[in-house]
Amino acid sequence: MARYTQQLAADEAWAHLRSKSFGRLAVSLGGQPDIFPVNFLANESGILIRTEEGTKLERLDANQLVAFEADDVTPERAWSVVVKGSASRLDDTAVAAARRAPLWTWAPEPKDVFIRIRPTEITGRVFNRK
Repeated sequence: MARYTQQLAADEAWAHLRSKSFGRLAVSLGGQPDIFPVNFLANESGILIRTEEGTKLERLDANQLVAFEADDVTPERAWSVVVKGSASRLDDTAVAAARRAPLWTWAPEPKDVFIRIRPTEITGRVFNRK
């Protein structure tokens, strides 16, 4: 019998993340979870997200523990990668470097706040659909 679901090794999960630029950031405050669509860049130092002041940053300031998910689906297969870790705003020195990163946003308004997720756990699965 064919195996339809396969676990990804950490390096395979990172390779999948590096192939995408859109994911979801899950945060929690006071026991209430929330999830936000975000543009991101995955690299050797974690996951870089460019955003603006608002609810997600207020929640991150209060609780830095987050989950992040990205996925993709085609008629033949799908994959999903989940990263758990700690997220924090970049300081002014790191922001200068982050501005040069190939990380763009969908919305036209300025997004001048950068956060980095430092992973403590990464898991991924591939689902063969045929």
